[in-house]
Amino acid sequence: MISRRIKEHVRAQNWFAVGVDFLIVVVGILLAFQITEWAQGRSDRAREMQIIGDLLVDLDIDRAQYANGIAYDEHRVSAANASLEGAGLPLIEFDWAMSSTDVVDYSFEISKLSSFPADRIDRLWSDVVLGFHPTPSTSTYDTMVGSGDVKVIRDRSLIREIQTYHNLAQSVNAQNEKLLSIREDVVNFGASLGLAPYLEMPAEEYFRLIAGDPQLAAVIRIMATFAIYHHGEIKTADAKAAELQMLLGEYLGR
Repeated sequence: MISRRIKEHVRAQNWFAVGVDFLIVVVGILLAFQITEWAQGRSDRAREMQIIGDLLVDLDIDRAQYANGIAYDEHRVSAANASLEGAGLPLIEFDWAMSSTDVVDYSFEISKLSSFPADRIDRLWSDVVLGFHPTPSTSTYDTMVGSGDVKVIRDRSLIREIQTYHNLAQSVNAQNEKLLSIREDVVNFGASLGLAPYLEMPAEEYFRLIAGDPQLAAVIRIMATFAIYHHGEIKTADAKAAELQMLLGEYLGR
């Protein structure tokens, strides 16, 4: 309709009317673009808020798992110390100052561990080799990156914080695999001596076994040492998760 009117005005050489018609067309196009941009902006903001909310849910789950992992690692080291002490051997030593890095804090104060529960003294071997290995959720992050939705988060510094946490979560998974591999070897060695997870053994018999077998004492130390490394990876990821929770909560409230 507009194009027909323009042709009619051109034939009539009504240049003012032609200019008005062109202006109407241009304004209409610009308005359509603006409406589309507004709609896309609202859609992006809604998607952004959904991603932030999903990340917060994942972090709640991760931190609950981290708490269990930290507690189990501390209990595992406590069990190792009780095993060595009962056998009359030196306790675990760990130079966390040398082991810590700029990224991961491996500090671990063995002297502050709780005493091993007396009612579990016949299950020491089980508590040395068994533990909890948290598996951080990456589903929201993977979906966000895979779909390209990372671009809807307006704060680029927040994206860097999310990526940093993701890297730490991946380190926890890598440390899980390392610890589980070591545990498999330790469990197999224990089995060769008649030790098995969940099998109760009188403490005195267990202590005599350790005292008479330097290799058994060594694998207990190895298990405890790598549990401390595992503890450090989890503790660092949990600290970053807590920081990210705060940042995401503040961002969500803007």
